[in-house]
Amino acid sequence: MSTMSWVTSWEAWRGVMGHAGSRQRRNVTDFLSTHPAVLYWGDSWFSTPLYLNLARQSARRIQGLSMIVGKPGAEAAELFSSREVERIGERVQNNPFDVVCLSAGGNDCLHDRLATVFSAWTDGTLPRRKKIGAAEAYRIFEDSRVLERVQAAYGRALERLKQVRAHRRHLRVVGHPYVPIQCVGRKAVLDTSNIGLIAWVKDSVGPWLWAPMKHVLTDQTEASEFARQMLEDGFRDGVLANLQQQYRGFFHVADFSGVQEWRREDFWNDEIHPGEDGFGRLASPFNRTLRAVLPAAKQAAVSD
Repeated sequence: MSTMSWVTSWEAWRGVMGHAGSRQRRNVTDFLSTHPAVLYWGDSWFSTPLYLNLARQSARRIQGLSMIVGKPGAEAAELFSSREVERIGERVQNNPFDVVCLSAGGNDCLHDRLATVFSAWTDGTLPRRKKIGAAEAYRIFEDSRVLERVQAAYGRALERLKQVRAHRRHLRVVGHPYVPIQCVGRKAVLDTSNIGLIAWVKDSVGPWLWAPMKHVLTDQTEASEFARQMLEDGFRDGVLANLQQQYRGFFHVADFSGVQEWRREDFWNDEIHPGEDGFGRLASPFNRTLRAVLPAAKQAAVSD
């Protein structure tokens, strides 16, 4: 059979798989003996339709079957709610996925969620507090237990997928961290090439970090360090590392530490999203992790 890059609807996925007992299903089964089936499930890093995001950059380098689901802007608790976990878990159980890739947590650390944590600074009805530095702000963020809730959401997804693994021993899950924010305050520019004519009335969105934190932190340098602490010390070295330890051999985390291009402004599309080329850089280490967890017969189908 010919390979496909990805689909984004279960109807299209069923069309590719074919009916049980059909010639199409037999061809797919033969194909998947040496090629992977990958599910990408996440927020905008996987599901934004505006350009080739991390999931699409990953899938286009794989000779296999890829399905992308999720919702841009969603928090971990929404993506991995009990209802959604059961729904997607059943899909994974009934389809021959080798790897499930998860992407969530960044939105929990941005925009309205930050405004809520720092309401003493951002609520215009309260007397404005004195601005603070990154270290003090991060202590307040830690006390809010946002990341504990993110970890619990991942745990729901992993526990359901572990049930599938009981009957599919080679099933693995891959997650990813973020890279340090370089362009604090940069908005996402929208144009007719990515969202159509609506761009004439809504030409930008964001920023998602600086908008609330400009009322809290002394300057953008402190905002950058605050973001690093949230996304690296908190999410990467806390949430993801804890989960990788708890689900050792089942949940694996891609390592982006070798990607240094994030220091360049042209790596970024906006404050929190790499551009298409930036996601392309991250897809290389992401796919190395994905390839390493696949059965040996399928590894050659994954390129960096």
